[in-house]
Amino acid sequence: MARVATPLGSHGLLRTTDLDDARASVAASLAPHRLTALRDPGAFQAQHNAAGLDQVSLHYIDYGTEVEVTAEHLGFCLVQLPLAGLTVVQTGVRAVKATARSAVVTAPGETVRMRYSAGNPRLMVRIATPLLHERLAVAAACGTALPRWSASVFDTGSGAGRTWRSLVSLVVSDLDRDDGLSRSPVTTRALQLAVVDGLIASLAEAGRTAPAGAMASGRIIRRAARLIEDHCAEPLRTPDIAETVGVSVRTLQEGFRTHLGTTPMAHMRHARLQRVRECLIDGSAQSVAQAAHRWGVGHLGRFSADYRAAFGESPSETLGRSR
Repeated sequence: MARVATPLGSHGLLRTTDLDDARASVAASLAPHRLTALRDPGAFQAQHNAAGLDQVSLHYIDYGTEVEVTAEHLGFCLVQLPLAGLTVVQTGVRAVKATARSAVVTAPGETVRMRYSAGNPRLMVRIATPLLHERLAVAAACGTALPRWSASVFDTGSGAGRTWRSLVSLVVSDLDRDDGLSRSPVTTRALQLAVVDGLIASLAEAGRTAPAGAMASGRIIRRAARLIEDHCAEPLRTPDIAETVGVSVRTLQEGFRTHLGTTPMAHMRHARLQRVRECLIDGSAQSVAQAAHRWGVGHLGRFSADYRAAFGESPSETLGRSR
């Protein structure tokens, strides 16, 4: 068999300089998305190769120039392995970066914004949601504790992540062969289970090796506090905040107590109170309920008590003085 120039080269789907053709090809086998060339559109030269293992498919994609891709509510788990350059993936308020020694994973159902630098070819592993949930249940039954992992980066240069990366390379090479194991229905199932179970094991190892008990620096806590203040209208939870700033929930809570004398959720409530007060004073809200709803307040009774404790008057009195 002839040597292939790129991964999955014997499964080429498209090679084009046309942005719309590239979008249509990737959408057909992954998901509908928006594709924008950010710099030097004349250098856009897309290549898309893809092959499948029933509920797992592997893709090689390169755009040739810097692009941004946005996909809403992905219906599958997606793992991206840059072969060069820089990949930046954002879900909600969390943005992570991956290079050739790391991989980034996103969960089913998320809206994802991805930016790829020029010279950023990558492998992508698409895992069907039913298979992912099946193997997560098996892992949990075996005692594997998997922390919240979506929009997370894990190391592919050492430990379980390195072995998993080698496994993906092996599967890609096998798919490029006419006589590979992936040609057999029996081994196809085994290969895809190995890919998914290996991913879960790699994520679990990455979660265990994270510095869970270390004291968060003042810089990290200030970053978390700003995140809360900037996004206090959203339904943020303590695990969301901890994941975004890269520490464990316990470390975040201890850091807030040490540096700010409060908790993340108490800081959230105070930020909402402050934003509601600003709305009532500047007249941008016509009622207390409207201002409270705008800033994510769900329980008006507790809100009114907290407001009076913080500002020495009821929200209705603040609103009355602004009229």
